[in-house]
Amino acid sequence: MPPDAPPVSPTAENASISLEEANSIVLILDGRGQVQLLNRFGLEFFGYHHSEIFGQPVVGTIIPEKDRAGNDMAAMIDGLLRNPDDYVRQINENCRKNGQRVWVVWSNRAFRDEAGKVSGILCVGNDITDRKAMESLLEQDRVKLTARVQEQNQSLKEANEKLKAEIAQREKVQQELQESRNRYRLLSEASTEGILFHENGVMIEVNDAFAELVECPRQRLIGMDVIENFIALEDQERVRRRVDSEDERPYEITGRSVTGRTFPVELRARLGEFAGRRCRVVTVRDITNRKKTERKLIQSQKMEAVGTLASGIAHDFNNMLAGIQGNVEILRRQASDDDPQRKRMDIICQIVERGAKLTKQLLGYARGGQEEVREINLNRLIEGTLEMFGRAQRHIVMRTRMDPDTPRVKGDPTQIEQVLLNLMINAVHAMPDGGQLFIETAATRLSRNESRVYEVVPGRYALLSVRDTGKGMDRETQKQIFEPFFTTKERGEGTGLGLASTYGIVKAHKGYIEVYSEPGEGSQFNVLLPASDGTETAEVADEPAVETGTGTLMIVDDEPDFLDVGREMLELLGYTVIPAASSEEALERFSSAPGSVQLIILDMIMPGPPVSETIRRLREIDGSVPVLLASGYSQDAEAVRHSLTMCSGFIQKPFRMVSLSRKIKAIFKDAQ
Repeated sequence: MPPDAPPVSPTAENASISLEEANSIVLILDGRGQVQLLNRFGLEFFGYHHSEIFGQPVVGTIIPEKDRAGNDMAAMIDGLLRNPDDYVRQINENCRKNGQRVWVVWSNRAFRDEAGKVSGILCVGNDITDRKAMESLLEQDRVKLTARVQEQNQSLKEANEKLKAEIAQREKVQQELQESRNRYRLLSEASTEGILFHENGVMIEVNDAFAELVECPRQRLIGMDVIENFIALEDQERVRRRVDSEDERPYEITGRSVTGRTFPVELRARLGEFAGRRCRVVTVRDITNRKKTERKLIQSQKMEAVGTLASGIAHDFNNMLAGIQGNVEILRRQASDDDPQRKRMDIICQIVERGAKLTKQLLGYARGGQEEVREINLNRLIEGTLEMFGRAQRHIVMRTRMDPDTPRVKGDPTQIEQVLLNLMINAVHAMPDGGQLFIETAATRLSRNESRVYEVVPGRYALLSVRDTGKGMDRETQKQIFEPFFTTKERGEGTGLGLASTYGIVKAHKGYIEVYSEPGEGSQFNVLLPASDGTETAEVADEPAVETGTGTLMIVDDEPDFLDVGREMLELLGYTVIPAASSEEALERFSSAPGSVQLIILDMIMPGPPVSETIRRLREIDGSVPVLLASGYSQDAEAVRHSLTMCSGFIQKPFRMVSLSRKIKAIFKDAQ
């Protein structure tokens, strides 16, 4: 979307991200019939700039008010918005900016709100102007030829003495028939869609596009049975029922090439005539890319919904953990070294840390969560994970082959470790009686010319492969394994979130995940992550000692329990603390003591104005005061990035007292 484009609805924005590069017209209308998105292909096709079409009624721009047949197109659009199920497939006349009329076949799908009301329409279209022109020419030729044959037959009945002239006339007609056949041939060759003429299922002519689609020379196709040879077995009976039908509506089936390759196609058949023979004319459109786009959109919508749920859970859970962690830190600080309760406090801290790791997994669903992004050495991460994981899986033989030239990747080490653990746990569950687990890394490169089920961004990638010798999966199971809450395990043995979480994390790191499996042959998962061009940064271990200090700090948080805990933690560190339970209270107390506050610790998610607005108003009072942001999670990734540019740092809840003390000291040091 151009940078100067007006904001669009969440639905349109999500669709624009997924469909911007589609090679079909992609149009999104809101509930009033106004254009919310027209992808790059569509803009070029209709001749509009984004600013000219966005927010405009579709009728009067790309849809004329009336077509050349006099049909009311505004009424048609109104019917689409009111009853979208009646317009799943629609062919109508459209209008380019320059006034040229074109024909488009549309596939329409409705977006509905929680009440079931239509909130928008996704329309995917393809230009069939050439096909319409061809159909018109075919009909004209048929009428002309029929009239001429009838005229000559009448002449034969009227006068035998004109036999020689009649024979000459018949030869002329035959020549015209051949010319007509040649015209058919030229028109069909100009089409990018497959076109075939058949008589009771036996092909009498095809174009080169169809021959290329089924991977068979055109000359060999003549005389072959199209259903037996080029339709998948499960769809053959359905196609046979349509052969003699007068139904001209398009329908989808699975096609098959002579090599056995299967692919989705859209068929549309009509009665016609070829070289004087009545036949069926069938257009065959390969819809592989359209199906990929539809699957990508559906998966994106599912992950968006689960991500929203996960982000809310993570935020509330981290706030609770922060309160627990803070109280334990205070008790530890107040207890003596030989206090028998210190052991129980240590156990509580470990439980809190495990809870924080759980929220990290939940945040794998949500895009834009706070991540600890740095250079990751995959080989080193795998070695550390296997050292812990292998001790608990004695019945599994683990084998590794890690290429030292595997490039580093940039991301959150905890989340990438979670991906590896999820794949290994999944493999172990597939081998209840033992087996072998193979883990490999390598460097690889993806290009646009590769045949994959997804669109790739070309470049250098790090490959992480996890393969097992377990029971494997059939094709239907493979289609669902990344769905949230889908599991093949018994009740109580799995949640169905492991692979869904893995998918979300890999996508958030701009990577890809592939699965290869056959029943009884085991499974292999390949994770491809973009290689980082940076250099590895050394990891610095936290100092165990708490760093105390002096001065006046302000802590702002709408959670009363955490506000009290945070105040006590800061006081134990030696600071004077001004607490505030809201943005307005913080502004009021800050303005009453100008120049006395050395640092503000501000929660990112509170009722009232956005955090960026609160920071701006604080800076109007004192532009030099540093601000440390704290949060369990923020759902609005763009707001997070914008707010961080205005602040001196970020600390993730729950946090230890040592982490808080070191973060404060680091900010004070940078401010000097």
